[in-house]
Amino acid sequence: MRIFYVNKDEFMNTHSKDEMALYSDIVTNTDKRFWEHSIGRYLVKNVAKTVYGIDNPEVILNDGGKPVFKNSELFFSISHSNNIVIVCFDEVLCGIDIEFIKERDFERLSEYYDTEFTTKDKFYKFWTHKEAVYKMGEDENYSYSCKFEDNYYLTVVSKNPLDSAIKPEKWL
Repeated sequence: MRIFYVNKDEFMNTHSKDEMALYSDIVTNTDKRFWEHSIGRYLVKNVAKTVYGIDNPEVILNDGGKPVFKNSELFFSISHSNNIVIVCFDEVLCGIDIEFIKERDFERLSEYYDTEFTTKDKFYKFWTHKEAVYKMGEDENYSYSCKFEDNYYLTVVSKNPLDSAIKPEKWL
């Protein structure tokens, strides 16, 4: 598995909205959603071409509504939070979730999920794992969670074993 990410603010300073419209296939009323979606698709397509040598990285939705490559068996998953857009790639089903760490009502969340969240790390590990598995579309065999850039929590899941040395690579 490999993971790539971009800083949304830095990216927006070097790419125009018109340029990014080429990567967006949704209609949205908010600039925030437009940028998150189009940067995610940009990252998927450019990494697929540059790193994995996929000549035509066209993305379609499969029968379950999950984005997949039309012409490749390579799998990917996209997540975004606050100022980070991140993508993982694997040769098997995979999922990724990233969350900006902020204060929450952990007592209320503990009651709601019937799980005791005594620390932020416990909650964010639980939440990002839950979201990554959802994005993968089925139960994982392996997962890896960690803090990322001090103020994010990241989890990846896969059918393949994951190396704890997985390190997200900055794109651009």
